[in-house]
Amino acid sequence: MIPRRLAQKEKGEWALLQKWMAESDASATAFLQEWEQKLAAYIGVPDVAAVSSGRQALRLILEHLGVGAGDELIVPAYTLGEMLPFVASLGVTLVPADIDPESMNITPETVAHRLTGKTRAILALHIFGVPCDIQGIRALADHHGVKVIEDCAHSLGARVQGRPTGSFGDASFFSFEITKMINTYGGGLVASSTRPLVDAARAFNNSEPPGYTTLENKMQGVRLEESFFRRRLMYLPLFMLASPAWQPLMNRLYRSSQQKQKKREQYSDVQARLGLIKLAHLEERTALRQERIALMNSLLHEDIRPQQVREGDSASGYFYVVRLPVKAAAVRRRLLFRGIDAGAGNEIMDHCAAQLGYTDCPGIDTVFEHALALPMYDGIKEKDCEQVILTLNKVLA
Repeated sequence: MIPRRLAQKEKGEWALLQKWMAESDASATAFLQEWEQKLAAYIGVPDVAAVSSGRQALRLILEHLGVGAGDELIVPAYTLGEMLPFVASLGVTLVPADIDPESMNITPETVAHRLTGKTRAILALHIFGVPCDIQGIRALADHHGVKVIEDCAHSLGARVQGRPTGSFGDASFFSFEITKMINTYGGGLVASSTRPLVDAARAFNNSEPPGYTTLENKMQGVRLEESFFRRRLMYLPLFMLASPAWQPLMNRLYRSSQQKQKKREQYSDVQARLGLIKLAHLEERTALRQERIALMNSLLHEDIRPQQVREGDSASGYFYVVRLPVKAAAVRRRLLFRGIDAGAGNEIMDHCAAQLGYTDCPGIDTVFEHALALPMYDGIKEKDCEQVILTLNKVLA
């Protein structure tokens, strides 16, 4: 089977992590400080702070920017639905901006349609690693005196006119979960030119208890998943996930397992040490993903629309998502019978306009049921990319 995604990891990294955890003081910070310095230089911001998750990074940013009760936060109509209740719990009113069906991102025009006197900030996601028009959104926000928060969970390695994502907003946040562009088995990052925000994020991380429980749990989860793929035991759970009858249960089981892996712990020096190794060749890995995506785009049937990247921008290659001329769920099941794992519907991302009760977002209505996520991960082979697209073309034919 060709999997849709795999954990990003180095050869022999599990043995290294075990060695470092055994040797290190869990409260050490030497590698963490170097990790933050090199990430700040890479992103192009004065300072950053690593924290336990991307979600905590977003919370810290909202609190520091004063986005709270009575304020409106513009969010993408197409984003992670689990994030919405978390942000709403802070008293914030969430307002969805529609997306452009070609890029699948929010635009300055769709954001402008949602601006009111209560708008305090805009959450600008670079979805699937494809940059949104962050320069246009930034200009619009400045004109109206509104803050911009860049959601770069997918986009480490992506650039806007040569400039890294994460360097345009009043603040930005990144994720280091297992399938992200740099996997340190959890963790997030706050990036900003505002020193008090970074100081607050660093203080928060230092206040969390040290330990490696979450790191070890996530390593075990990756081992188990890889073992299932090697033994061809993934077919049953994937078929259940692709079945309308079983999908809600499978989603609940997956989210429950993720919650069990989480514990209140600070982002560790061991994770930072691993991140430093992976950051050193991020550009090389990103370039390889871009090459594979270009190959897949060249083979697509003309009726299939790949996610569009604006001229002058470059994507990270986090996901490879296309828009089909038919609903994607049935195609996803047919591909699975042919040994190709793909994703559709809320396996990829959620229809947050509908979740928030809005019915005036035609862009997300066009995309949501027709989007298909195809295999894309570090080290995916050319022959597998060709097989994926040629099989998809046959299925649609």
